[in-house]
Amino acid sequence: MDEKNKYIDFEIEDFLNDEFFIQWVKNPGEETNHFWLKWIENNPERRPVLQKAKEIIAMIDYKERYVLSDQAYMDLYEDIVEKSHQQRADGSHFQWSGWHKTAAILFLVFSTVYGIDVLNKRNQEESQNQQVVTWLTVDNPAGQKYKFQLPDGTRVHLNAASSIEYPQNFDGEKRTVRMKGEAFFDVKADPNRPFIIEIDNSQVTVLGTSFNLKNEDDFELALVEGKVEVADSTGGIITVLPNEMLIKRQNGEISKTDFDPLAVFGWKDQYLVFEDDTYPEVLEKLEDWFGVTIESTLKVDKNWSYSGQYHNKPLNQVLEGISISSEFQYKINNKTITISNP
Repeated sequence: MDEKNKYIDFEIEDFLNDEFFIQWVKNPGEETNHFWLKWIENNPERRPVLQKAKEIIAMIDYKERYVLSDQAYMDLYEDIVEKSHQQRADGSHFQWSGWHKTAAILFLVFSTVYGIDVLNKRNQEESQNQQVVTWLTVDNPAGQKYKFQLPDGTRVHLNAASSIEYPQNFDGEKRTVRMKGEAFFDVKADPNRPFIIEIDNSQVTVLGTSFNLKNEDDFELALVEGKVEVADSTGGIITVLPNEMLIKRQNGEISKTDFDPLAVFGWKDQYLVFEDDTYPEVLEKLEDWFGVTIESTLKVDKNWSYSGQYHNKPLNQVLEGISISSEFQYKINNKTITISNP
């Protein structure tokens, strides 16, 4: 049969299943345009059927899903209703032809997809509204410490040069916070909602416990009571028990040890503790503790170290105590400290 003549008796449902016709409607090209425009010119009486099929195909995305505009939806619906209520001249009700059946089926499909699409969008909007969480930040500069409670009643001591982020309200199945620097946590017990601290490539999970967490160059977690699980980015989990201190070095080395509570978290009770600290470590602790800048020209032995404890003492008394054993002189000028050889 001649290709042009085979379409003479096509009804709408036939056009809807013809790949050559669909290709022309969805992706018209020079060849298809030439064929179908010429065919319409030669068969003007078939234009209404072809146009209706073209409109239906244009409403459909064959690759992804059905898409129907509000106007097209109503036009198709009204057309079907109108046809279904027509009567023939002999008084009998209108009998649906093949294309009317096709249109009715498409209408049902469109109705279902349209309703699902609207429902999905509504659910997405509601979900997005529910997921809007207001996060608060406590950012301690050097020289300051801060004690406060989280929304669930967990008590936090935040050390100097440290920060913590937490939601205004703990909703959902877990209580998640983020932190940098050092903090002591006394977590409110809640077996149904674990307390989670997100830091860099690790995650600390607890149910109700107290511990000190330091996340600077190295990761150090000292557990006072309770139980803590530390997970890394590879899925490995390390359990920490009371009186244990977990240390994760920058080079990947991991170890557990016991610890001196005063040396590890005495800071929260205003104890400044030096324990065999090197000279750079002493300067760093002084700058963070008092919020000062230290300029030093002091020459020290490579094995130099210092140990000492100061409870709630001012800067000049701490410097005086260190200078006696280390034989240096110092000058205090507002927030700048100069240390030099005698």
